[in-house]
Formats: sequence, structure tokens, C-alpha cells
Amino acid sequence: MNVAFDASAVLGRSGIERYSRELIRSLVALDEHVEATLISAKGSRRDLTSYFGTHNVNVRDVLSHERLLGAPLRRVMRMVQRRQWDAAASDVDLVHILGPQKVVPTKRPLVVTIHDLFPMYGSMGIEGTLKSKFPRRIARQLRATSAVMCPSAYVASTIRQYFPWYSGPIAVTPLAASEVFLPTPLEADVRERHGLQRPYVLFIGRIDGRKNVDRMLAAWQSLPNALRSNVDFVLIMAGGDKAVSHFRAQRSAVFQDPSLRVLTDVSTPDMVQILSSAHALVFATLGEGFGLPVIEAMKCGCPVITSGTTSLPEVGGDAALYVDPLSVDEIAVAMKRCLEDDDLRSSMRQRGLEQSAMFSWDSTARATYDVYRTVVG
Repeated sequence: MNVAFDASAVLGRSGIERYSRELIRSLVALDEHVEATLISAKGSRRDLTSYFGTHNVNVRDVLSHERLLGAPLRRVMRMVQRRQWDAAASDVDLVHILGPQKVVPTKRPLVVTIHDLFPMYGSMGIEGTLKSKFPRRIARQLRATSAVMCPSAYVASTIRQYFPWYSGPIAVTPLAASEVFLPTPLEADVRERHGLQRPYVLFIGRIDGRKNVDRMLAAWQSLPNALRSNVDFVLIMAGGDKAVSHFRAQRSAVFQDPSLRVLTDVSTPDMVQILSSAHALVFATLGEGFGLPVIEAMKCGCPVITSGTTSLPEVGGDAALYVDPLSVDEIAVAMKRCLEDDDLRSSMRQRGLEQSAMFSWDSTARATYDVYRTVVG
């Protein structure tokens, strides 16, 4: 089976990008008869080939940039991209759109992965054009698709809720942590490079109102000074240096606290070591379609504090410490417990390792391939 994928979100560090590349790699490894055709932007062949190799992976870098003719003509360029897509995918058996792509090719059959519907929620702090355009984008995908995949039962339920007219199949294909995530000692050079000289709790995520960072910061600052004088709260933040600098500048008084540390551009090998030595991952976000950092942390033996909402209880099972993400007090109490209770941390580490073992990219690939076979016939 030859499957065409949109390669627009493959090589970055976001959850969707990690899902895209791990799924493609696992599908190709799953069955010798699966071939992946990556439809990508012009000039991306080298990067994609260097990552995936050439065994059963074919890169077709044919897509022009949507702003090639300037911002006012983006709609025209999307029509051009659709034709480029259709020409490049003319000989495949199936097209899989891996994320919220703007261009939906006319090639059929087509399946889509919908990771969440949070831009449609008024409570997630998402504003601007994305909030207004996102529902139409998802509706276009639903009208075109033969089947939907999503990372959690929670997301499946929200698709049925917000788009009750969609009667097609929805398959839950959970994400997983890659094989590099496993308990790994924090080496001296990594500790020195990132300034991790004291015990610490950790947040990982991009700058986004949905990530609820302000409440986590408030919870941290509500802890006793005697406790914070010996430990750090380390935030590994994505979104670009400019966005991180702006985030810090808006909270300059908060970041006068010497126990608060911000890291950016942390490599995956370093991330694995940092997770493995953390007293806890604090991931009390307002909502997640899956919550990949939770399962990655657990696979490294890191205790997890997370929200008891949306998909997160599906992912964390009985291994996480759950809080109300709107309650600064609950977040603070959970932080304090993980910092002070050695037995609790040990128990959470063991339960987390057991919980994370229930998720694998091989299982995700097999569930995805079952959808393909159903759709193709």
C-alpha cells in the first residue's frame, strides 16, 4: 500500500510533528508492503531524506510556498498547491493528512488525524483568526475524509459533539514516547550546560494560554520560601526566542525569583536526562488532545502532576497526581508533596513506568494500518 502524507509538520518538535514522523517511521517498519510518499515543500527533500532514509520512503518536494505571490494572493496559491498535491499523489492508494492542514487534496480515499478542537473553545485563551477559521477548516476535512483518527477518546467525543452531522468512523490511535525516552542519569556536562545544580521540578511546553503557565508560576511562588530556597522550577519553553523573551518581559517581577529558570532549545538527548532526574513534571494545562510530555516523562521514570481534565486521565491512568488546573492551591499542594515525600515519588516513578509501557508507536502504527485497510478495502 502506497500512502501519501503531508510532510508540512514532520521535522519540528511539537507534538503533532513528533506524531507525524514517529507514525511514518513505524508504519514503514511495520510491513514491507507499506510505502510512504511524503508530499512536501520545494527544497525539503534533503532534510526529509536525511531523517527517514530512502527505504520505502519517497519524497516529492513539489509544493510552492503559499506566500509565493504575496499575502493577498494566498487563496490563489492554495489552489495551486491543491493541484500540485493531486499531481504528486496521483499514483498512491491513500492520502493521510496528519494535522490541521489548510489545503485538502481532491485525491480519494483520504483519512485525517484531528488532534484536538481547542481553538473552538472559548475557555482556552485562543484568539485571532485561528479561532474563527479553525471550525471551517475541520469541517472541510470531515466532509472529504473516509475516516478520522484522533489521539484519545476525549477528542473523539468532542468531534461528535461539535460536528454532530459527521457520521463517519472515528478511530482512537493514541500517541507514545519514542524509544529514546528511558531513565537516563543526568551527566555532569548536561547539568552544567543547563545550570541544574539543585533539585528541580519541571514544566515542558510552548508559550500558549492553554498551557496555564501563569497558574503554575503562582502555585510555585505560593510555596514556603524555605522550600524554594533549595529547589528550582525549571520551564523548558518552545515558541522561539522572541516569544520567550516577550513572555518573560511581561512577567519581569515574577522572574526576579532566583528559583525560577527558563530553558529553550533543549535537545532530545538532554531532555531525556533532565526528565529522568526531575522530582516531578508539572503539567497542569487547561486541556490536551493527548499530552505527549506526560507519557514521555513517565517513560523516563519522572513523577507527573497533571490536570484531571480532557484526555489527561486517559494518558496518566493511576500513575499521575491529578489537580484542578484552575486551582493554584491544588497545584501548589501537589508540587509540595512531590518535593517532600520520597516514598510518593518512588511509587509514582514505578507506576509511571508501568503506565507508559502500555503505549507504543508500533501499536499506533498497527491501529492506523487497520484504518487504512478498512478504507482502501
